[in-house]
Amino acid sequence: MNRTLASITGVSAAFIVAACSGNSPSSGSDNQGGAGGGGGALTGGAGTIGGGTTGSPTGGTHAGTTPTGGSNASPTGGANANPTGGSNAGPTGGNAATGGANANPTGGNNGGPTGGNNAGTTGGTLGTGGINAGSGGISPNTGGKTGNGGTSSGNTGGSSPTSTGGKSSTGGTGAGTTGGNGAGGAATGGSTGTTTGCVVQLDSTHQTIEGFGINDTWGSQFSTTQADQLFTTTSGIGLSILRVGMAANMNASFYNSFESNNISAAKSRGAKIIGSVWSPPKECKDNNNTQKGGHLLSTCYGTWSDAIASFASKNSLYAMSAGNEPDYASCATAKGPPCNDAEYDTTLFTAKEMVAFVNVLGPKLHALTPPVKLITPEASEWLHTWSNLSVSNSTVAGKPNSSDPLGCGCFQTTSTGAITGTCASKCTTGEGYDYGHWLAKDATAWSYVDILGVHQYDSQVAEPWPADVNGGKPDKSIWQTEMSGVMYWPEAGPSTTIENGVAVAGWLHSALVVGDANAWTWWWYSGSSTNEGLYNGSTDTKRHYTYGNYSKFVRPGYVRVDITGNSNTNLLLSAYKGTDGTVVVVAINKGTAAATVPIAIAGGTAPTSCTPNVTSASANLAAGTAVSVSGGSFSASLAGTTVTTFVCK
Repeated sequence: MNRTLASITGVSAAFIVAACSGNSPSSGSDNQGGAGGGGGALTGGAGTIGGGTTGSPTGGTHAGTTPTGGSNASPTGGANANPTGGSNAGPTGGNAATGGANANPTGGNNGGPTGGNNAGTTGGTLGTGGINAGSGGISPNTGGKTGNGGTSSGNTGGSSPTSTGGKSSTGGTGAGTTGGNGAGGAATGGSTGTTTGCVVQLDSTHQTIEGFGINDTWGSQFSTTQADQLFTTTSGIGLSILRVGMAANMNASFYNSFESNNISAAKSRGAKIIGSVWSPPKECKDNNNTQKGGHLLSTCYGTWSDAIASFASKNSLYAMSAGNEPDYASCATAKGPPCNDAEYDTTLFTAKEMVAFVNVLGPKLHALTPPVKLITPEASEWLHTWSNLSVSNSTVAGKPNSSDPLGCGCFQTTSTGAITGTCASKCTTGEGYDYGHWLAKDATAWSYVDILGVHQYDSQVAEPWPADVNGGKPDKSIWQTEMSGVMYWPEAGPSTTIENGVAVAGWLHSALVVGDANAWTWWWYSGSSTNEGLYNGSTDTKRHYTYGNYSKFVRPGYVRVDITGNSNTNLLLSAYKGTDGTVVVVAINKGTAAATVPIAIAGGTAPTSCTPNVTSASANLAAGTAVSVSGGSFSASLAGTTVTTFVCK
């Protein structure tokens, strides 16, 4: 599109795993309490260090022989327990100094961090609360089922949950840390917070990253310095893809006269070259114009596909597109959405037309030596890949709707918003968008599609792979091949601020985590009137560097892995692993407040240290002091309004 010309000490990984599950200890309510009582009169058992029903660090009637556990216990719990709950579990376990019958300071019936039927930090008969009392209720909040004191009462009670746990975690006449008759140990749950620990799950894998890139169609020739800034990791952001444009003729030529120089510069620095085409010659269009939309005439399918294949072969492309943005028609005569005040080459395809053309072009690209991969459909809105809906989200009052040149007539504010129009019946029969579904249900066309090309304009978010295609799992590589800030849409600019940089990083996060994108590509090196360039003219921008927070460190061949347990809506976290054991965590802090997050690395070999690379209002990919990984965990300190990439080795 051309819309205009610190380490954690003394904290085990097991604790962090538990802190990330379900209702975390600090996800908005105090993490003390539960519904059960504190320990009663306990005597030590046979163990060297006492424990719950079969072992707990604070004593019990039948002390275990292990320092911290019961049967099948967690590091601090009772039978079959995790660190924060369960019907028979908890950090201080079973009939222990801080539990009631089957209680723990933060658990419940298979409980969450703050409640349950049989959990609590304080106890009645067995301490200061009741067997079924304390500060937790049935729901995983706080507040017991019954009132204060007594056999069935707790210290904050009430049928409605409150936000505080039990006041005390001591109880009974009972045992100390080595069992016997003594006072139970403390078992507080901690204070209210905004985040919990998170876990990088190295054995839970998603897509392989194939690279990050930039377009240069209608752009400028790269100087040596600019090429280094783009395509190296030593003095640049490590891009590995260059997307070039084929001109609207049958001569297999470029739009740019300098293109061979840019291709050479990118290739010499290790980049792959991909191509796209905006329009065939006007003689092959039903509007006799390379601009203003118009459809490719079926009588030109053969000659136009020959020209595209020739272009791909002549320039040794890695992949080639069937057509750029088949869902958009330039229309500068009308100001504001759905137009953007610029005319440029555009060509429309209905879903059926795209299927028909792919069946002609696909075999020609695959027959080349070496074969060239086919990219399609490259719709301007990711939403149009999987539906006939269009985005309604512009910044122009009274003109909210995006381009809908095929006349489907149905819009929504976000990918999950309400439909504000009923899609035209013709669009459900292949005369609209929904390119991905129509390609997927034509087995021949689908076999030719190597890369599902998408753009992220207008909505600025990714769409997940649909459940009704290949069982909901991507069976094609997904490349977001063009994105930037454009006129009439959020983040249009021009701006250079860290706030814009954080927003752009959010686009990448959505594409990679929600959309399972294997590759992501920016539009231009330099723009001026909008945020279409990584630079605003010759002025540097923060989006240049927040893009680098991904492209420089998440290298081709890395695999995205799950990172779980984040409860702070201001934080966007993603994780990746390399074949050499490197682990990369990218953390976006959208909020103005700083946050500290303990992160465990599980499911594989944990690195020994993690180096933060920070982009902020005052720093550009600045490498900080390495943070040690202790017990498989490290502490991520994130200043407000920043993007930080932790490279862990």
